[in-house]
Amino acid sequence: MTGKRVSAQQITVMTAFTAEPESWFYGAAIEHKTGLPGSTVRHFLLNFFKLGMLERAEVFGGYRYRLSPTAREQPYFLRIQEATMVMQT
Repeated sequence: MTGKRVSAQQITVMTAFTAEPESWFYGAAIEHKTGLPGSTVRHFLLNFFKLGMLERAEVFGGYRYRLSPTAREQPYFLRIQEATMVMQT
């Protein structure tokens, strides 16, 4: 996950969070927004949480995630942002 390569799927998941940085999302909501398989979304959510890019709240029925206030300081987040800019050009 912390390698040099950033996948288009990682960009898609992180874009869902950066579009609404104050909102909390269930994994299923991210699946719906991105169209990615649930297992892929759950994998990225857990890894982004472990890297400090997402906050996680335990609520009835599972977890909710949102963009961490310190996410923009994380090296991997910066790498995803750079890759996003490259993909848009």
